[in-house]
Amino acid sequence: MRLNSFDALNAFAKQLERHIGGEGFHTKVVVTPSSVNENGVVIKVTLLKTFIQPEPPAGRFTRTLRVRVSVAGTAESMTGLKQATEEIEAIDNYLLSANLRLENEDGSAIPNTRLLQKLNQEDSFVDNPDSIAVQDVQDDRIVIITFTAE
Repeated sequence: MRLNSFDALNAFAKQLERHIGGEGFHTKVVVTPSSVNENGVVIKVTLLKTFIQPEPPAGRFTRTLRVRVSVAGTAESMTGLKQATEEIEAIDNYLLSANLRLENEDGSAIPNTRLLQKLNQEDSFVDNPDSIAVQDVQDDRIVIITFTAE
C-alpha cells in the first residue's frame, strides 16, 4: 500500500480511535484543523511536519511525519477527570506497544511503517483560574510515523 502524508495522518487518527477507549465512554479523535469544540476531553491529532530524510541514500524512500497527539479539553467533574486520566493512560499503553505499525482500516499492520512516541514532560492538568470546579487538560506527546514514500 502506497501512502502519502495526508493518508497516513488520517489512518493514524482512525487507528487511535479503534484502540483507545475507556470503560463506559467513547473517545473522540479529531484531526486538526477542525471545527469540533465540545465540552469534555477529546484527542487531537495535529500534523507538525512531513519530510523525506536526505541521508542516507536509502532514506530517500522513507517519509517521516511528526504528529502531536493531545488529550485536550476541560475536566468539569470527577467523571471528566477520570475520563482524561484513562485516555492518557490508554494512549501511553497503546503507543508503548512493541513493534507498533500504522494500520489499515481493518486493523492489519501496514508493512514498512513504524510509530514512535516522544513524551512532553510538562504538566497535563492545570487549574482553570476562572473556576475552582474545572481543570484544563492538555497532555501532549509527539508521535513519529515513518512509511515508504510515494
